[in-house]
Amino acid sequence: MSFRDDLKMMGGQFRGFLRELPQLAGAEMLDSVDQNFRTESFFGAPWAPRVVKKGNEGRALLVQSGRLRRSFQLKNSGLSITLFTDVPYAEIHNEGGTITGTAEIAAYERHQYEMNEVSGPHAKKPKWKKEKTGTVQVKAHSRELHIEIPQRQFMGEHPILDAKIEALIEVGMRNIFDG
Repeated sequence: MSFRDDLKMMGGQFRGFLRELPQLAGAEMLDSVDQNFRTESFFGAPWAPRVVKKGNEGRALLVQSGRLRRSFQLKNSGLSITLFTDVPYAEIHNEGGTITGTAEIAAYERHQYEMNEVSGPHAKKPKWKKEKTGTVQVKAHSRELHIEIPQRQFMGEHPILDAKIEALIEVGMRNIFDG
């Protein structure tokens, strides 16, 4: 083969690599997001801990139904690729911030209870029974909400991701020139 033929072949391989590169980089981006969810960190920087409430002590951060974690998609447009999600709450969790608003509470009845002992006078272990003692009518009202959402970044630019994509490019170029 002549030098000119080698250049034509390498040019074809290079064009093919350029067509593949956005998908390869996109796959690396998706893997990085998934790894961030698995490690509950953004490339090693841990997310803010959860405010522990009854019932969610051992659950993973940012995962209730799994919708956010499964929602990431790639959009290919020529030589560029975009990682995106259509989940409405993704941005506030990724960037952090404050949610403000007004909650309208409808009128309702609140029942009042009293605990009464129902065991005999000489019982070893007393038994108690909750008995309704009345109801109170709660008027309709509104409440101002200010909810602080800590930043728990799972996607975005990072030097580690850049290095992984650069390594993909380097391997691809090496295959073209060494092959």
